Amino acid sequence: MSAPGSNDYERLQQDMLRMRTSSPADRRAFLRQQRNTPRNARTVTMLVAVVYLVGGIGQTVKGATEHQSALVIAVTVAATALAGVMFELGRRGRTRLAFAVFVIGMIVLSFVGAL
Repeated sequence: MSAPGSNDYERLQQDMLRMRTSSPADRRAFLRQQRNTPRNARTVTMLVAVVYLVGGIGQTVKGATEHQSALVIAVTVAATALAGVMFELGRRGRTRLAFAVFVIGMIVLSFVGAL
């Protein structure tokens, strides 16, 4: 009988031994194998977008109930829309574009919100 996760521990030990005994080119090839897959990138992008969507909707409702200015509510609605765009682009596999649009949009919205 083996401990839970012992196969993972053995695999990690084998990987470390392989890293120590391999050439630099083999190390790069080994690390290339461990990168995230496109499916994982899409999933993470969509998950981050959903978190921002829920937060943006919650903040918009909170701002409306506290009678905040229209500019603040408009900025939170725009940030929520950016999260929706990020979700849709991530779902279609355009994860780098989704991240770039989201970051640039948030920077622009932070400047608008500072006015």
